[in-house]
Amino acid sequence: MQRMKTHELALMGLMVLSTGCFEVVRTSSQTQLPEKQSHFVLTGTTDDAARRLSELFSKRGFQVTDRQKRKNGATLYVFKGQRAALTTVTGTNRIVSGTTNTVGSTFYVLLTPEGDTTKAQLFGKPNLNGSEVCSDESPGWVPACVEDVYTRLDWDGREQMTGREEAETIRGMLLELELSASSGIGSPVVTAEPRTTEPAQPMQPTCVASELPEWKTANAAEKKKLLERCRLESKDEAQAVDSR
Repeated sequence: MQRMKTHELALMGLMVLSTGCFEVVRTSSQTQLPEKQSHFVLTGTTDDAARRLSELFSKRGFQVTDRQKRKNGATLYVFKGQRAALTTVTGTNRIVSGTTNTVGSTFYVLLTPEGDTTKAQLFGKPNLNGSEVCSDESPGWVPACVEDVYTRLDWDGREQMTGREEAETIRGMLLELELSASSGIGSPVVTAEPRTTEPAQPMQPTCVASELPEWKTANAAEKKKLLERCRLESKDEAQAVDSR
């Protein structure tokens, strides 16, 4: 009985050791790129924005695979594509075997109409052999994932599943939009930072009768003339400013 119990504990230990070689992957573009840097506004309708973004994704090897209507006139698009096929070779002196795993990306794009423009929100996740990872940063508008994806800790392909490639794809697309910006449909809308303006300061008169040199020795009649002279000069200055 004691021998059987020891054998069971040994099997449990082997199971723990074997499963300990694997770790779940829960990364995304937001692991590397702040959410606010994945949002932008394009001119035109949601269809116009979808066509423009489809062109950019297609150039990078990602094709649209799904479209879903959402509330408030929004539309969700899904783009998928493969990035690398990685082969791992294992074996002994007599037997050698290889396993190939395909690493790719899945991008979710939510397009929401805002007047005569469209707000675009992008989110990307790595996938392994077509299975998307379950990210910890998924926004509420991204569909729930199916199941966690695990990989061996010593697998070289883990470097391809950090979310870096998805973040660089989104950043590169936005940069391309900005570099090719025009006033046409599908162009990014550039919002200027609000400028703070100082309140207009009242104009200070350049002629002050009491500060004139002759004021100290002037009699009442002469002071009256000095006051009138400064009043006329101030009036002329104000009219000159208004005419600018």
